[in-house]
Amino acid sequence: MIITYAKRIYDRFLKIRGTPHEIGLGFALGLFIGFSPSMGIQIALAIFATSLLKWSKIAAVIGVQVTNPITAPFIYSFTYFLGSKLIGLEKPLEIKNLMTIESLLAMIQHAPRIFAAMTLGGILVGLPLAAIGYLVVYRMMTRYQEKLNARILNSTRKIRQRLKLYRLKRKKIKP
Repeated sequence: MIITYAKRIYDRFLKIRGTPHEIGLGFALGLFIGFSPSMGIQIALAIFATSLLKWSKIAAVIGVQVTNPITAPFIYSFTYFLGSKLIGLEKPLEIKNLMTIESLLAMIQHAPRIFAAMTLGGILVGLPLAAIGYLVVYRMMTRYQEKLNARILNSTRKIRQRLKLYRLKRKKIKP
């Protein structure tokens, strides 16, 4: 069932309109935004940015889906960890009880450093993955479009041959 669902998504992805370059860039931008600490507005950011740049909006939205309810805890934990190490935060923020006023105030007080660490980590992880995503999608779309163009060309040749035969037969039938 999961394989069938993945195949349907893959087949639908291949049918996105645009050049392989536009689609690859849209997907790469979506991946990059997916690693930013902007959950909740990622799709809006991706659509806005791709609209300005005239890249594929659909590919960007698909790329953003790298961050979803299943993967977000892992992605954000890793980007925070990486960013906090690079910024030089001595120890990560530890909150023991989320339901107290003190813990809420601690989170608000440390929000800028948390956001900075996650942003830096997201950039460091997102940029290389976006580059890889672009290359994979560009190659995939180029192959698909070349195969599609070859099929169209082959069909056009067959139609022309049939039309030529039909015209020859009509000429022979007429007195």
